[in-house]
Amino acid sequence: MLGETASLPQTLAALNPFRAAPPKETFQALSDVSFTVQRGSFFGIVGANGSGKSTLTQTISGITVPDSGTITIGGTILPLLEVGAGFSEDLTGRENVVLLGAILGIPASEVKNSIEAILDFAGIHRHFDTQMKRFSSGMRARLSFATAVCFPADIYVFDEVLAVVDDDFRERCTTEMQRLHGEGKTILFMSHDLDLVGSICSEGMWIDRGVVRTVGKIADVADSYAAGAQVD
Repeated sequence: MLGETASLPQTLAALNPFRAAPPKETFQALSDVSFTVQRGSFFGIVGANGSGKSTLTQTISGITVPDSGTITIGGTILPLLEVGAGFSEDLTGRENVVLLGAILGIPASEVKNSIEAILDFAGIHRHFDTQMKRFSSGMRARLSFATAVCFPADIYVFDEVLAVVDDDFRERCTTEMQRLHGEGKTILFMSHDLDLVGSICSEGMWIDRGVVRTVGKIADVADSYAAGAQVD
């Protein structure tokens, strides 16, 4: 029976006698992944495309629910997993910041007090009250990162968010992440830039085809990953 809230496309698809049967094959993105990040760590996650890094960060952040296993989070978590994630194209930059704060459960007063810091960091004063669909990818990245680091949390998760910004802003972002780490915050940082991960993280993990290959000091992890990539 079709539910009352089914959309017209869904209804037509359900009534189509020639529709393809849903695929039965499943794909296991992560397999027996087990690791611990100590409070206050700057933890890097490396791996090739399709290795399961993004699935892992989404699961840690509560966006994806695992079908087995458990995840224990000690504190409030703020994920920035994709440039502009959680932002609406039709809302202005300001409206999106307020909306994201509400979604994350941040008191309205704290969101209001963070506005100037976000603007100063992102450097988009002239465009803050413009609809997001008018933003360039660089402006989206600036606002996304600035909003994330200016909102309070115990754990920050960054998934390949510096790829579309210029070198100057990338350096400011790494400096800001190091500042948060210096304040005792826990940082999880996923990137394909092995040199960047090695320069700012202290510990880390190499994940390959959904399996953890190495966990430990970031230098050892980077060496293992580099050697494994050459073999592949």
